[in-house]
Amino acid sequence: MRLYGFIYREISLKKEAIGGFISQFVTPLMYFLFFAFSLSRTVNFEYHGNTISYLLYVLPGIIAIQIFYSYPIVSSTTFNDVRFGIIRTSLLGGGSLSGYILAKILVESSVVILVSLFLVFIGILFLKLSISLATLLQFITYLVISTMFWISVGIVTGVKIRGELTRNMIFTLLNLPIIFTAPVFYLEGSAPTWIQILGRINPLTYHVVGLRGILLLGGIPITFWAVSIVLGISLVILSIKLTSEVAPK
Repeated sequence: MRLYGFIYREISLKKEAIGGFISQFVTPLMYFLFFAFSLSRTVNFEYHGNTISYLLYVLPGIIAIQIFYSYPIVSSTTFNDVRFGIIRTSLLGGGSLSGYILAKILVESSVVILVSLFLVFIGILFLKLSISLATLLQFITYLVISTMFWISVGIVTGVKIRGELTRNMIFTLLNLPIIFTAPVFYLEGSAPTWIQILGRINPLTYHVVGLRGILLLGGIPITFWAVSIVLGISLVILSIKLTSEVAPK
């Protein structure tokens, strides 16, 4: 199976699970509407010298949450691929591990980009978000790098954790700590010290702060690019290595 075969299969899985695909658009919209209604009177505050609304501050964080949620989706499909021997069969048919993983990254990243552009459009329409073409391209690039990390996490957990209940339990236990130790909903540097310490070792923190800096400031320090690229590439390499363990010898 060539790369286009793997891509075709990933798209077919999306079509078969159309409810899950639609929920990837509806879920962030619910987050947005929740804050729009409950925090619409929140006082504006300073962010790097700019006065912005709380909703605009939170918007990049909601986008980052959708990146994070690509992890359980990919974990589930990878688990089924291992369980039913799809990976072994595909590789025996001439496919490659890199093609299998690249197809997952390309298709899931495309969905994340569509959802994110939808949220950016909402920001432009209702929150006075101003964004240039160069900033948009920078945003999409950082988005793909960040998504690559969480997709790879999904592949790793799908391959190594064979129990479906165990995988679901791990995601449930990690869900809130990962989201709420990253500065999604609170001002950077304003959380209690212990949360800030946990936030520094939380990969989602770098994705939230990076996306926020690009959207609201037009750019981020090179260190954020370096950390995100290293994290993404490292997890891709790990996912290839672990997936090779279920490949035919």
